[in-house]
Amino acid sequence: MATFPTSGTIRRRTASPLLALPSGEYYASATPTRMQGADRVNPERSYASHREYETGLVSQAALPACYTAPESVDAWRHDRLLRLVEPILQCYPKSDWMTVGDGQFGADAHSLLARGHRAVATSLTDDSLAIAHGKGWISEYHAENAEALSLADDSFDFVLCKHAYHHFPRPALAFYEMLRVCRVAAVLIEPVEAAPRPLDVGRTLAKRVLRGDTQAEFEPLGNFVYRLSVREVFKMMAALSGTAIAVKEFNDCWLPRYSAAPAHGSLGAAATRLGIWAQDVLSRLRLMNFGLAAFVVFKAEPSAPMRTALHEAGFRTIPIPRNPYLTPS
Repeated sequence: MATFPTSGTIRRRTASPLLALPSGEYYASATPTRMQGADRVNPERSYASHREYETGLVSQAALPACYTAPESVDAWRHDRLLRLVEPILQCYPKSDWMTVGDGQFGADAHSLLARGHRAVATSLTDDSLAIAHGKGWISEYHAENAEALSLADDSFDFVLCKHAYHHFPRPALAFYEMLRVCRVAAVLIEPVEAAPRPLDVGRTLAKRVLRGDTQAEFEPLGNFVYRLSVREVFKMMAALSGTAIAVKEFNDCWLPRYSAAPAHGSLGAAATRLGIWAQDVLSRLRLMNFGLAAFVVFKAEPSAPMRTALHEAGFRTIPIPRNPYLTPS
């Protein structure tokens, strides 16, 4: 079972102490490297913005829909994303997970627990996680910086990062840290990008009209929207002499005015599903790129049952060729 350090202790190669807040809570920190300097490229600017956001969730009692309105469109949308891990859960019925960037009251860990698996929720601060734990929504939690995790190698079977990777100021560090602390695979459910297609501009326009989005590259929290791509994940694992990745591309449709509507039989539910369907049709016709993807990044060759389960769930497995210039270990 994974163990976490207490305040002020370090259990890994790179320093990742827990710093005390005036409230007595803790947040995780990563020290900038000399190359980054202390000015504009210091990642602490991003960390500070996200710590403020997570603290604000607590002060505003901004609970996610899975706790307050489990039958709503918003809860349905998020559960739809989390259902992408079910092929893995079927193959590993007693697996243990760590969630990364789960600062909205541990909603992702809560979902895994509800499916009968152990899950430890982590985020940059433990403000909302402590409340979720006190209410019995999650069983374990800790403040962790995804770019400098305090855990030993191979601490969990799986690491889940849902809609958090694109917020990180140094996402590649988080990618390799997640791989380091998992035994089987890291799972990322994130926005993606690819070579432009004719109607991609239509999605951007729709977001501006329906949601008021004015920025495609940055979000109000201050982060650059770091979208993954299939090719990028492939290259990152090929550089590590990985074995395979699995990917499933899909679309979502967030219409804020309908978030609280019933997930079934309401205008909001119909509008949301229609938006997803229309994007899916255009994506399959190669007129528009898929907006999201689930990646399963394996540390070892996936088993035949795992490959079959993922294929049946709509994933495609991409083998990574063996590097002919490296001697097998």
